Amino acid sequence: MAGKRRHGESGKRKSVKIAPSKSKISNDSVYPDYSKFQVTYPVVCRQRYHQDKVRYDKQFQYELKMLELMQNSAYDSMRFHRHVAITTLWPPLHTKKEIEYVLDKFFRLPDKQTRRLRDIMNAPVY
Repeated sequence: MAGKRRHGESGKRKSVKIAPSKSKISNDSVYPDYSKFQVTYPVVCRQRYHQDKVRYDKQFQYELKMLELMQNSAYDSMRFHRHVAITTLWPPLHTKKEIEYVLDKFFRLPDKQTRRLRDIMNAPVY
């Protein structure tokens, strides 16, 4: 995979000035022009954590897609997809947000296939 970037090569993180966290009270209003504003370390960590989570989710979805495409037949691919969606992606306690995410991302046909299916279903049977 010559076109892919590896994690450590050119995807370096930006350096950010970090202010020591002395108290829980923010003094953002002391310098209204933000010339001396420094982002606190917990905020930087939260941003990094979120970015890593998004990147991990994208990589995980890509790997699942590739595993699904490597199955021998469409039936095997469907069984793999269903097994992974039910056992891996849904935890024992399902929230509405998680169920909607799976329904939006996994059980949707492309527009072209959706139109074709609708045409087939609406066509008269002789």
